[in-house]
Amino acid sequence: MRSSRALGVAIAATALALIIISPLIGRAQDKGAKIDAAALYKARRQMCHMADGNNVTLRNASFSDGVWVHGSSVAEISTAIRSGVEGTAMLPFKDSKLSDAEVAALARHVRAFDKKLKVDNQN
Repeated sequence: MRSSRALGVAIAATALALIIISPLIGRAQDKGAKIDAAALYKARRQMCHMADGNNVTLRNASFSDGVWVHGSSVAEISTAIRSGVEGTAMLPFKDSKLSDAEVAALARHVRAFDKKLKVDNQN
């Protein structure tokens, strides 16, 4: 019962944040434009995964505990961002206005919360 309520609150917070914040996020239209992954994370993921990536409230929502149930590579994390994770509060972002480059930048950013991951093992 308690976890159902937490899940409902997380989903509602995510939906509300997307409605409010999505129009404010600029897209990197030019391939040479620098993507601010930290700003993307703050706007799109921080409300569920916490500022330091260490959400201990929702199961498997921490990026800093060394546990990557759905994969830790940039490609695997990008897939989770785009497709969501069935049975969890992680909703799909496939219809969002994020470019492939922005999704990859966001995936690299969340990997950085886990000090156990090697930077060179990103793909």
